[in-house]
Amino acid sequence: MKITSQSSNELVLREGSAQGVIVGAVFIAAGVAAWFLLRQNSPVVTWFALGLIALGAGLILFSSSITFTANRATGQILYQKKRLVGGSSATYAITDVFRIETRKQWRVERQPAGDQGGRVANPMLVAQSVVVFKNGQELALDHQKSSAQMGVGSAVVMGGQGAETAIAAQVAQWLGVPFQEIMPPNMSSGTNIVIS
Repeated sequence: MKITSQSSNELVLREGSAQGVIVGAVFIAAGVAAWFLLRQNSPVVTWFALGLIALGAGLILFSSSITFTANRATGQILYQKKRLVGGSSATYAITDVFRIETRKQWRVERQPAGDQGGRVANPMLVAQSVVVFKNGQELALDHQKSSAQMGVGSAVVMGGQGAETAIAAQVAQWLGVPFQEIMPPNMSSGTNIVIS
């Protein structure tokens, strides 16, 4: 999430899909290269290459970008979600916004255990910022992001999410609504941080 424009009357946020397109293109290129170079070795390689190409095409087709434009002069929020295939656009009243939240939670991903075989559970902290309206409706300001983290004893050093939280707090301040950071229940640094 990035603030691309901010003035006293207008705030524009963008969450892009360039990363999904780039990763998709890499998968397609890897699939084509694998098929071209290794197709004579085994029919399994052909299926593997087709799988990479399909995965890359899916990433490109379904990666999305979000544009959030709040305008004080009109009192409106324009929310656009675009995809290569389809998209949506909606308008909301700024006065209907209840608060901005950044929600963090633990997600467990299973990774290979290395030489021992099997899989090891790797906890990953993920976060997403949302606009919460008075009627309970929610709009995502960004895509769910996982932190680049490194365990140091019982501490976890995180990067990337601090900037996202700061941007969400800045949006809340600009809109004149409270900001709430919701931490997972098992985080030692606290459970809820509310800035009004």
